[in-house]
Amino acid sequence: MSRTWWRWVLVLGSCVGLAGAGRAQQAASQPGLLFYLSADHGLTADVAAGGDPVPNFASDVRVIAAGAKGAGLECGHAQLLSYWAPGNIYAQRGTLSFYWRSREPVGPTPFPIFRVGYADHSSWDMVWLRIDYNGHGFDAFVTDASLARTRVSYAMPSFPASDRWVHLALAWDENRGIRLYVDGRLAARQDGTSVFDAALDQFGPHSRIISPYQVQSAYNFVRGGDIDEIRIYDRMLADEGVAALARATDSAALPPLVRSLGQQEWRDEWWLRNGWNRTGDAPPALDTPAASVRKVEIHDAWDVKRWWWKGTDGIRETTWPGVYNRSRLPGRNDYFQLPDWDCYSISGKSVTFTMPDEPWNQLEIAGAAWGTVRLGAPEGGGQVLFERPKGQERSFHRLARPLRGQSVTFTNAEQETPIGEFAAYYVSAAPEPEGIGKLAYRLSASAEPSGPSVQAPLAFIKGRHPADERATLVAVPAGPLAAAVPAAPKKAEAGLPIVHVLIPSDFRDADAGARRAMFTHSWANLPGGLDGIALDLPALAVKPTHGELFPLRIQVKDPIWPLRNMLDVSVSVKPGEARTLWLDLRDRILPNDKGLYLSLSGAGEGFGPASLDGASLRLVFKPRKDALAEHTLDRFTQVRDSYAHLVEESPRTRRLRLFARWEADLADLLRVDPDHVLGRQYWYDFNKEQPAPPVALAAPPAGVPLWAFRQVELLRAIKRFVGFYIDKRQIDNGEFGGGLSDDGDLTNAWPATAFMGIDPAKVRRSLHRHMDAYFEQGLFTSGLSTIQADELHSYEEGIQVLGQSLLLDFGNPKQVERAMSTAAALENVTGVNKAGHRHIRTAYFSGTVMATEGVWGWQKPNGFLAFHPAMSLVDYNGAPRVRKWLLELADGLLAHYDPASQVLRTTVEFSTDNAAKVSPGQQAPERAWPLLWAAWRWTGDRKYLGPMIESGPRMLSGVSANALDHLDLRRSWRDALSAPEWTASRADNARHVAWQISGDVRYLESLYEDQVRAALLREYINTEGSLWIDRVQVPMTEIQRARLGGVALVRNAIEPGHAVSWRFAGDGDEEKVAILVPDATPTRLTVVGYNLGAASVEARMTTWDIEPGSWEVTTGTRKDPSSGSLANPVTVTRELERSGDLPVTFAPGTCTVIELRQVAKGVPYWQRPDLGIGPEDVRVQGQALRVTVHSLGAAAAPPSQVVLRDSGGRELASARVPALAAPADLRSRTAIVEMRLPAGGSRARWTVSVETPGGVREITRVNNMVVLN
Repeated sequence: MSRTWWRWVLVLGSCVGLAGAGRAQQAASQPGLLFYLSADHGLTADVAAGGDPVPNFASDVRVIAAGAKGAGLECGHAQLLSYWAPGNIYAQRGTLSFYWRSREPVGPTPFPIFRVGYADHSSWDMVWLRIDYNGHGFDAFVTDASLARTRVSYAMPSFPASDRWVHLALAWDENRGIRLYVDGRLAARQDGTSVFDAALDQFGPHSRIISPYQVQSAYNFVRGGDIDEIRIYDRMLADEGVAALARATDSAALPPLVRSLGQQEWRDEWWLRNGWNRTGDAPPALDTPAASVRKVEIHDAWDVKRWWWKGTDGIRETTWPGVYNRSRLPGRNDYFQLPDWDCYSISGKSVTFTMPDEPWNQLEIAGAAWGTVRLGAPEGGGQVLFERPKGQERSFHRLARPLRGQSVTFTNAEQETPIGEFAAYYVSAAPEPEGIGKLAYRLSASAEPSGPSVQAPLAFIKGRHPADERATLVAVPAGPLAAAVPAAPKKAEAGLPIVHVLIPSDFRDADAGARRAMFTHSWANLPGGLDGIALDLPALAVKPTHGELFPLRIQVKDPIWPLRNMLDVSVSVKPGEARTLWLDLRDRILPNDKGLYLSLSGAGEGFGPASLDGASLRLVFKPRKDALAEHTLDRFTQVRDSYAHLVEESPRTRRLRLFARWEADLADLLRVDPDHVLGRQYWYDFNKEQPAPPVALAAPPAGVPLWAFRQVELLRAIKRFVGFYIDKRQIDNGEFGGGLSDDGDLTNAWPATAFMGIDPAKVRRSLHRHMDAYFEQGLFTSGLSTIQADELHSYEEGIQVLGQSLLLDFGNPKQVERAMSTAAALENVTGVNKAGHRHIRTAYFSGTVMATEGVWGWQKPNGFLAFHPAMSLVDYNGAPRVRKWLLELADGLLAHYDPASQVLRTTVEFSTDNAAKVSPGQQAPERAWPLLWAAWRWTGDRKYLGPMIESGPRMLSGVSANALDHLDLRRSWRDALSAPEWTASRADNARHVAWQISGDVRYLESLYEDQVRAALLREYINTEGSLWIDRVQVPMTEIQRARLGGVALVRNAIEPGHAVSWRFAGDGDEEKVAILVPDATPTRLTVVGYNLGAASVEARMTTWDIEPGSWEVTTGTRKDPSSGSLANPVTVTRELERSGDLPVTFAPGTCTVIELRQVAKGVPYWQRPDLGIGPEDVRVQGQALRVTVHSLGAAAAPPSQVVLRDSGGRELASARVPALAAPADLRSRTAIVEMRLPAGGSRARWTVSVETPGGVREITRVNNMVVLN
């Protein structure tokens, strides 16, 4: 097509008008119009030329009479509205047009107006096209096949009033770029050439996400609007055409759009897409009469320390790497910096593929990544195989000689530029095997593709490919049977040189009106697996396009998921030379009811259905037992990969195609291998209503109590879980590879793991390194999230890890002062409204901006999570300013508590003080419980307990502390806790409380057995499964209540309740002692430890949630963990306080019991000073030692001194520290002192300590000393 002809087509587009009510038939006949929704007929589209007119999801959307033209749609703020993309929109080129109005006045906060999603992807939201209100006008982009966005932005001098309809149109074309129109006028454009071609899933207005695994409006993406007259065309319309749409005028239709490689524009596009665009770079030639192409399947690909298979999964839309939220790629980093990014920040530099132990000699790469491909690991400096050039969508690389196994690393020249597919093949002259049998076919251009087994491929072809890419052949039985296949002459149609070949699974399901079937020719129930496909390529009557060669691209589709290729290989042939091609696929035991589908694309004109009409094709089968290994391995890898992504949104409906793919893959695995152990575990993980797969549990040694053995087994599972992520996933900069925000969800498990005695120093170092990563990478600004995020994800951008660090790095000045900064910033997130209530005033904020208008000016349940470090700071030193506004916030909550209905309304519009009219469950009052519990602890005022106590026994699981004894509920709740429905409950907390009430350890035996089984069933999925990291889980709540006397931390339980923690003298000794804390309050505590071993175990028990003072400690032993007198009791009186510790010896083969009772009160924590130093505060420069001392307490710190001592405790030097004020205003108070280091000698194990005069009680002593490195 000439440029002149193209301009004629675009200008003719100016005649295209709106076809509203009464003109649906006229619109349906318009060439070029793919989709049209007038709303005059409700939510069903007037036109869906090749797709589905019915929405896939529709909720909170209603038809309004006064649309822009006729009826329109009012999209609520929680709307769901999406339509299927296949056949209704194509990625290569098109125009999207609609009317929109904001309905409510806009402010400075951006929000999406329209989305189109990929059919699959590696990013969280999978967005391909988006049009936004950008805060001052409109933004729009289209994403190319390699993740970069062609983007435009338009600032309006004055934004239209909320009741005025605005016409918006976005046009895109791979060869031209994009154009944004506002009210029919060109507002912005970006010219360029890109590969936009991709499979698309759904489209619709507004929303947080429209994708194959979630359609949702939620969090900060809850801004709706009104929309009308949605139109989608198959081409980029001219300016005049868009202007006509904006004027709502009618006229003539567009002519059909037909492309031909005779025109350079289309040839260049086609060649770029298929990798034929470089001069002298044709695919390797088939230079023997018969050739074999063996697919060499790669099952392991490593991005830093993360298994990341999406760059070699056969699906072009998925990529290596995942998508970093502050991406360096063009157009990706905008005002919506998504908090969920499933990769390392350094991902995209290199990826290593583990090659299977078989020969390979050809690599094919899709995607724009360019760089070096070498043997070995990234740091290994192995042999360079080749340099992949820049500017390619596809490339193919034949090696000089075959290699076997090893690993291959691609090192990116431009970080993040992706690989869409990395595939390996072994090309040889191996003959077509005989197998156990063959099914022979002839390709027919006249046969009709009928029968149910080919309907899914046909629908895929129509939905994925524009009209001129749909030429089809049908494989019919070879020989005399072919005459029985219904056929009809077909008119040759112009189009691009691609042919789709359909192979029915059988021919017995004839269409209505067809002749009676006289044959089967089926692989149904064939006792073998497909080994491969033999194709006799005829001598092609085409002109060579690359020297003497004519390139071909051959794709064989997965029979259960045609978006995925089983083989996608590039070869070249010489025109006029026939070839037999043996496509040695991965073995597949074919389903009875699904046909096979392959496609062949050529590089020039003359290639089409006629080129292959009459060609012979054979399916070769091997024994079923020989095919099992490849089938099950491949299907399991596909299951593992797709599940790793879809768990982030956990869909449960086949309307979401990623779920449908995962389910189909897993069902196909279990069809072939019903007892596949890991397959069964994955199936159960999403189908918990079914019986659990069997798990072999270890039996306790003779004489070891079952409860103790099972608890230790669970402890070991937690140890393996945490150890895996520290050892196998964490890198030097502190990341775990799930994106820092989601990494922090994982590390909620770290404090409790260390407190229970599991590698405490290792776990503490890991968390310390992780916490620093948030600051080093700029995720904090002014104490809050750098990116503007919703109320939940602002917490997950590092604030939650700060809360974790305040527990595990207790007293470290760095963490305490970080908490001071965050607490000061959080005060501004709240405010006092016109009703006099303090509430959260924004659900969408950062350290620099807060959205308070409209839908964002609300208090929501998840908003209370961000106060985690502020509450910890109050717990630490009283922080009177912070305590004041947190108590006001708690009082604001109580103002919306209705004791009669027992409903605590947590969702409140700040400006009006109106509570949202949603169900009690949607209010999620448990999110506010930690604040209310803390308010009671700080004040002693039981009014704060009301909403929790009224909830009954479920309160006991919602409060981290041992509320049963803190509130003395054993007597008052006796009836409720002894009721059959409670005691018979299988709920974890119910069984734990039942043990506390009764002392019957059988409840614990049952609880721990179930939890061990759950941990084992999910151990592979949690670790090697490479899930979104915030979706890994291991039972950790009740074991904390048992071993620590309360929950130190689980995700979102932000007010700690643990009474003790543990450090064991010997490595692994924590696995030798099961521990129970049946009762724990700030003034009394009982600890029971059973030593499973034959030798004593030494440990130190640190006390936490206790009041300071003198404590009577009685230690003895007994056989029964719940009752009986103590043997050889010893009673001592000790000074105990938070973070203090005492030694414990656990006698072998019995229960060691420690009873602690406060006998005299000490100086309250909130009346104490606190001086602290951390490792970063001690700096050595030559012979000078420089120390920064921090005041962190509730009271001013008296003068003190910094003392340097050697490993034997001898004082070497000291320096005076002046008195320091308390940081009541949340600003750091420090003093810097210097001293000279003694010359010579080793400094190993020297210490630096800050020391106060005798008798001064500090909040803690754990921050008074640092070992000098």
